[in-house]
Amino acid sequence: MPGPTAFDLVDPVKGISCHAWNKDRSMCAVCPNDNTMIIYGNCTDPDVKKWTRLHVLGEHDLLISAIDWSPVTNLIVTCSHDRNAFVWTYNSTEKTWKPSLVILRIDRAALDVKWSPDGKKFAVASGAKCVPVCYFEKEHDWWVSKMIKKHKSTVLRVSWHPNSQMLATGSSDFKCRIFSAFVRDLDLHQDSLNFQPKAFGEECWDCGAYGWVDSVSWSPNGSTLGFTGHDSSVQFVDFTTEGESATPQSIRFRELPIDTGLFLSEKCYVGCGHDMNPLLFCKGASGWEFVRKLEEKKEAKAAPAAQKGSVAAARALFQNKTNKGQDSSDKSDKLATTHESFISCVQHMGPGLFSTSGTDGKLVKWSMDTLSVDMAALGL
Repeated sequence: MPGPTAFDLVDPVKGISCHAWNKDRSMCAVCPNDNTMIIYGNCTDPDVKKWTRLHVLGEHDLLISAIDWSPVTNLIVTCSHDRNAFVWTYNSTEKTWKPSLVILRIDRAALDVKWSPDGKKFAVASGAKCVPVCYFEKEHDWWVSKMIKKHKSTVLRVSWHPNSQMLATGSSDFKCRIFSAFVRDLDLHQDSLNFQPKAFGEECWDCGAYGWVDSVSWSPNGSTLGFTGHDSSVQFVDFTTEGESATPQSIRFRELPIDTGLFLSEKCYVGCGHDMNPLLFCKGASGWEFVRKLEEKKEAKAAPAAQKGSVAAARALFQNKTNKGQDSSDKSDKLATTHESFISCVQHMGPGLFSTSGTDGKLVKWSMDTLSVDMAALGL
């Protein structure tokens, strides 16, 4: 049965730091681990040689750390270690992307950026212990930013609730937090879930972890929040009936930490990172549980054993002692996973579909129905 589809887009010496798709997944924006963004077209073709490099955009001075492409407005936002963000608008007449500089008012690197689901705002995680929430003021023809300043250390990730008014953050102070991002000039009616209505920037909920909170994400309907720790853990919080008093369910796993994750449904969560192999979690009757790695390791066929007492058996004995710590039955250096290095970014592509990119220069498309999983149990 076919598995994931890999596209070698960038030299593995450079790698890919992040990527994002347009609304119909026909175009892809990729950062080749430097200060440029490359936009590819014809990305639905399974042959990467038929992908066309449409634009190379290089307004940033330092590494682009995150890209997000709004399906509502078709605007692209990028943030960088140069402490700035750019909003890119496509000019259909000139067939070019026009950058608009956004002054974030931070003195450390910008690390992550996400558009709100309604496309009116975007939030930036930064090393300055704060989160700028930016929106466009038509009167002044300018992007302005309002600050959330309740963190005690670097903010690593941000994630918008589907209502575009609640913002979850993950920080290196071992905390996951939820803030009110209600902007009176943009949001007509405040939706605070099961929390008490609060002004912009006020903390609604927080929870400790046992390591840096590397990733945060909301489920599709916003009822569940998932966040991962650098101690190889993932926690799920159900806000269906509770607000401030909601408690997480924590899962520890043996694999390396998850750096980025997302929900494919209300019952399915995929985490990617240092293990080079996406990890699948499922919600059952008794709560969330780790299911398996998406790519099962193929066991190598064992070589036929030499006859006991023979010269070949004696030679094999000494060879095994010499090769201690190595797999004598499989001399191949090829990894069992599609990715050959750290997975730096994961993006949703549709029902049961997602893509990953990593420092090996590969962009990989995944389809859950080709991976021998129970689609019904995962809510897909």
